[in-house]
This record gives sequence, structure tokens and C-alpha cells, in this order.
Amino acid sequence: MSAGVGPRVPKDDFMRALGLDSSDARHEGIYRAMRDEAIATYNLLNADRSNLVEEKQNDLTIRPPYFWHHISRERQQWAIIKTWQNAAPGTVQRQMFDRGATQGEHSPNWVTLWLLYSVFRSRDIRNNRNRRNGDTSSSGSGGSNSSGESRVRSLV
Repeated sequence: MSAGVGPRVPKDDFMRALGLDSSDARHEGIYRAMRDEAIATYNLLNADRSNLVEEKQNDLTIRPPYFWHHISRERQQWAIIKTWQNAAPGTVQRQMFDRGATQGEHSPNWVTLWLLYSVFRSRDIRNNRNRRNGDTSSSGSGGSNSSGESRVRSLV
């Protein structure tokens, strides 16, 4: 297996780093299960302004969905670990998350970091790809609607 990847690499590179093939339906199912774990944490981060960096917490023009860089570093680290720990032991997604444990730039887990960053990008209604495709739902792939998403749509 190759070394971990950073949060901005394409999905195919991410999956390849985990030994997965995005053209394999079984592997795509594993990816969706991992992504669902990240979506649950994403929803938690977007539900509470206290997750924002201090200078954004009282800025009422900042509304969900938040940008990843508006989430405080401490809460980003919490989210990376929370996503990892929420996957039940023995599940395939937990096994994949366990492979992501790392020190350094993408610590503590490059797998859950990539997934969280990806969810933030794909669910951001300001994302150019979503606007080009006329998609303002921010539903992203592999996820289902949640009360947080409905709330976001009502703000648009």
C-alpha cells in the first residue's frame, strides 16, 4: 500500500492509496460507507457556531455550510478523530480508517481528514462544480438528505 495522501488529491488517488479501485462496485461501497461516517461528523460541525475559528463565531454573515478553513484547528482535529472513532470496530470502514493513522502534516488520520475535507467541498453550495451543474442542493455523492442540509437549502 502507498503512503497517505493530502486532502486535496482527487478521489481516484485517495482510493488508490488505500488499495481500492473506484471502478470496482464493492470498493465504491466501502468508499460510500467511509464517506457516510464523515457526513455525520460534517453535520455536527455545521450545527454549532462554536466550532468556528474565534473571529468567525460572532460574524452573523457566516452561515452553514461552513468552509473547512472556518472550522477551528482544534475542532478539525476533534472531527478527524470523531469520524475515525465513530466507525464501529471490525467494520471495513474502521479498518480503512485505522490504516490512516499518521504523524505529521495530515495527522492524526489522513483518511478521515481527506473524507472530511471532501465532504466540506462537495456540500458547499459555493462550489463551482455544483453551480456549473445547476445543483444547489449540496447533497454530494453517496449521502442522504439530513435536517442540516434542508436548513441550508432554506437559507439559499
